Amino acid sequence: ITQNQDEEANVTLIRHGLLGASPSQPTVAFTLESLEFYHQLRRRQGNFSIQAFIKTLCAIQDITYTRMQRNQFSVALDVYLDILRHVQCHVNAAWGRGAGWRIRNACPPCGYKLPGEPTLVPDRLHAMDGNNSMKRVDASGHADERVFISDYLIPPTKVDAFRDDVRTRPGTVPGNVPPFGDETTVCTEHWTVANTVSEGTVDVFEQTGGFLSTCRHAIVETLAEMRRSGELAKYGLATLNELLEVFGHDQAIGYDIGCSHKTTVAASSIGEKARSQRLQLVVDAFHGHAHNRLCQLVNHPLFCKGFGLEDLATCERIFSGTNPATRLIRHASYFHWLQFLDL
Repeated sequence: ITQNQDEEANVTLIRHGLLGASPSQPTVAFTLESLEFYHQLRRRQGNFSIQAFIKTLCAIQDITYTRMQRNQFSVALDVYLDILRHVQCHVNAAWGRGAGWRIRNACPPCGYKLPGEPTLVPDRLHAMDGNNSMKRVDASGHADERVFISDYLIPPTKVDAFRDDVRTRPGTVPGNVPPFGDETTVCTEHWTVANTVSEGTVDVFEQTGGFLSTCRHAIVETLAEMRRSGELAKYGLATLNELLEVFGHDQAIGYDIGCSHKTTVAASSIGEKARSQRLQLVVDAFHGHAHNRLCQLVNHPLFCKGFGLEDLATCERIFSGTNPATRLIRHASYFHWLQFLDL
């Protein structure tokens, strides 16, 4: 490889389809094809680690694996993914894709409208739920001070805006608050939250899970990180607020505690917005069969007009694929934790 005068080493390597593992004087470089190959592997098989990939390459090349090779590839991969993100930002700017474009257009079947197509009610079907497997140990990778910008993530400041929004018990509404949706069923009177996050878990983990929303076709729309807590009402409220701001009227959302969350929404600061935009909250079919019969008649999607055969258990399918991969990010830095989830 011939380096031109006054040309950075990595610029020369990039011209030849390579990316160095250090910024100024790289002694090891990886082909862009190998970096993209692992990128696509990781997106489709999240528990396939960098270590396993490098050990495979070493076996093919008949060389001894060392931890340094894994670290070098990790550095090169971070740079490669950063290049891809910057390229995508320039493409978005050139096409005039501003804030909210991705979430509105990520799923063509949900978002594409034909000329003269009749208005559907609900307009779109969504699902949301929390997952406690996406934990990250407190202070892991504290030396890594990089900031990862993800357009999936609802900023923690937006989530915390709903921290003290509702002070009533789940399933109850103050007397002066107008009802939201259907009448409360007996299910909400006897429902209690399972204590899935212990005090020890909160002390050990900074991120205790993730709360995501998705369309009916399993295209992820938003993600809120659960910090030192279980599945609190503020995560659901922040997610609903984001979906209402982006999609507007006649949205329908399946949630495992949709029956009681209706009253939580009614007592919150977004209650009037939810009523005026005709938001529908139901219980997804996966959890719905555990609710009592009266609740199912009102909140089960099979009994709700416009839902068809949709079960809205989309989040559970996503979690079944991501759960085996979470062991790779348990001790990751905050930057790598978010980058992994963004993939």
